[in-house]
Order: sequence, then structure tokens, then C-alpha cells
Amino acid sequence: MPFSLVAEEDSEDLRREETRGTLVRIKELVNDTLASNGMNDISPLSEEDVLDAIDRGKSEGGPHGQHWVLDPIDGTKGFMRGDQYAIALALLDEGKVVLGVLACPNLPLTSVTSYDRHNSQDKVGCLYFAQLGAGTFMQSIDGSPPRKVHVSATTNPEGALFFESFEAAHSSHDLSSLIVKKMGVKTPPVRMDSQAKYGALSRGDGEIYLRFPREGYREKIWDHAAGYMVVAEAGGIVTDAAGNPLNFSRGRYLDLDTGIIVTNQKLMPALSKAVVESLKERASSLQS
Repeated sequence: MPFSLVAEEDSEDLRREETRGTLVRIKELVNDTLASNGMNDISPLSEEDVLDAIDRGKSEGGPHGQHWVLDPIDGTKGFMRGDQYAIALALLDEGKVVLGVLACPNLPLTSVTSYDRHNSQDKVGCLYFAQLGAGTFMQSIDGSPPRKVHVSATTNPEGALFFESFEAAHSSHDLSSLIVKKMGVKTPPVRMDSQAKYGALSRGDGEIYLRFPREGYREKIWDHAAGYMVVAEAGGIVTDAAGNPLNFSRGRYLDLDTGIIVTNQKLMPALSKAVVESLKERASSLQS
């Protein structure tokens, strides 16, 4: 059936002669994967078939109909470092996110705060899935039974743990620090790449996620749609800096106020107040 796909990647780089070897390897991997999943009735895909499939992701999305939203590797720098990254897939229906799936191959099955990468007993690889009105579930990537997860119920900001982007270029660490200081948060930040932060937050590893990219940066829907659904269905709140719900119906971009804030129901009033005050202080300091 025809479908609409909004995705980050296109085939432009793979169509160059100097990347032909990479294209051949991708084609072989795709065909091997199809065969290993019992889809032997499908004829092997050619290189052009693979390129065309990648370019199906050029849809503009929008407020009408259904659109799949895909980020095949969210957190590229984390992926390259062997750290956190995610494969993120969401479904929009009439501009609303109704389904979210996050695969986080390097995220520990236990809390990120207790994980020791040097301990071979600490397993990694989490799969999250959430459907509108049905809650959020997590299982191991290797297929353990899913369990329902919920955001932290912490009400005291002093004990709250907050997440932010690993790269300072992706989010202002200074602004985040000012915000949580106003709230009374005592713990240092946990810095992670990708939407794995949404996954960790949805199961209660921490209480707050702050993202304040550089001025002029436009957030893309594939960087947040799946994570938004995973947190929202786990009982959390995801808004822009002004407290407005995220609007995924405007196409490929989220045109929002300043940044994104994520927390639980109880901490949102204090977080919103701290965000407003911090943004005002930053604006005043820039003017002076």
C-alpha cells in the first residue's frame, strides 16, 4: 500500500560513484535481513530499489492523513563513539502522534545511574513502544517479555535527576544549569546522545530533560516524535519552553518557543517557572 514517510536521510550521497561500495554493502544487508525474517517470497532488491526505498522518506508530513516518521540513527556522534543512539519510528494520524517506537541498542536494561559498562552482568539493549491511550512498554532488544513503565513520581526537586544533550552544540548547558539551580536540583546532569534520554526518562531513571538549541535552529519532528509518545504515554509531560504542547502537524519541523522541556506532572509547575525566569535573565544579560 502507498504510505507517507518523513525521514531524515535521502540517497544523495549513496548515488555518488565514490560511495558505490557502501551502497553495495547496504543492498546486501537489506536482502540478508529480508531473508532472515522469512520474507523469501520477495525478490532480492537491486541497488536502485534500495535507493528508491530510502527516498520514500521525502514526504513533507502535515496535518492530514497518516505519516510514518523515521530517524534511522538518532544520535550519530553517540553511535560513532559506541555510546547512546536510537532508532526512532513514530506514526502521525491527522497531525497527532499515535504510536512511538524507540530502539536503544546501548541503553542499559537497568537505570543509567547504576550502570557499569565494565561489568559484563549489566545487560544493554532496550526497546520501547507506546500507543496513544495504551501506555508505554519496555523490553530487551533480544526479546524479553515487555513490562509497562512509568515516569518518576518524584516531587522534590532536590532529588531530581536531569538529562541534557551530550554535545553542548545541541543544547545550552549553561542555560540548563541555571534552570535546575533555580529549581533547587542538587544532582549533576546526565549527558546522553539521542532520544535514548526519552526512554530513560519514561522508566523513571530521572525526572527532567532540557533541550535549548542555538538560536535559529529548527527542531525536526523525527528527533522527537517517537520519544514524545514514549514519555507522554508513561505519564510525563513534553512541552516547548513556553509550556505549549509540541505540534507535529506543521510538516518536517517543530516551530516552537525556544526549547523543549520534559518532566513529570508534579515537577512541571516549578520547572516552567524556572525556565521563564532563566530565559528572562539570559535576555537581560545579552541586552546589557
